[in-house]
Amino acid sequence: MPFKAGDMLLVDYAIFVKETGELVDTTLESLARQHKKYEEGRVYGPELVIVGEGRFIKGFEEAIAGVEELNKKYEVEIQPDKAYGERDPGKVKVFPARLFLKNNITPDVGKEVTINNAVGRIIAVTGGRVTVDFNHPLAGKTLKAEFTVVKKLEDVEEKVRYLVKRRIKTLDVSALKTSLKDDGKIVEIELPKDYRLSENIQITKYLISRDVVRWLGVNEVVFLERYESAEFGGGESSEPREETA
Repeated sequence: MPFKAGDMLLVDYAIFVKETGELVDTTLESLARQHKKYEEGRVYGPELVIVGEGRFIKGFEEAIAGVEELNKKYEVEIQPDKAYGERDPGKVKVFPARLFLKNNITPDVGKEVTINNAVGRIIAVTGGRVTVDFNHPLAGKTLKAEFTVVKKLEDVEEKVRYLVKRRIKTLDVSALKTSLKDDGKIVEIELPKDYRLSENIQITKYLISRDVVRWLGVNEVVFLERYESAEFGGGESSEPREETA
């Protein structure tokens, strides 16, 4: 084909650790269930990949950018230098167990901890000492990716919907309402009602707006919220009232 920087693609994929066959991530619900990696609440389906964005690991994005046909399954091996890097022995640190106990943390092998703003995993607990590995869990691993570029997005509203979807994994894009105003310079987005009180929804809206402005070059992003009388008992107040004699 190949694709150019900024092209928006819908991609179905499955990424495995080559040596063990462990599933790392997939857009396919049946495969996630098969490998016991299913995420409750996630709406599975082709995911948005923007060529050259760098949101996915380098080797995967390079492979996607170079495909020749839509709806053809490709397989590629991704070496550590284009995945999560080589393991660095210097990122394995030893701490006294009392440091964890002081902070009400039970040092168990496999537990994820944050120390000095760095996230690591406990890999050993011996003799009052705790060994923490700050390498990425997939560092040093060769990955295998199986993927299909399902579609190249051309319609602006469809691009908006998938930019929203990647920030809200539980969203079904068919339930999202979008419209363009002022010759496409203004984008209006109406999320399903269930998301109005979602945790961190304002931060999510900010990130969506930033993505839409960056990738679609619009001037303004407007989020609409619609409240109907039926939500409040047909217009009557649902607030408790003091009864009078």
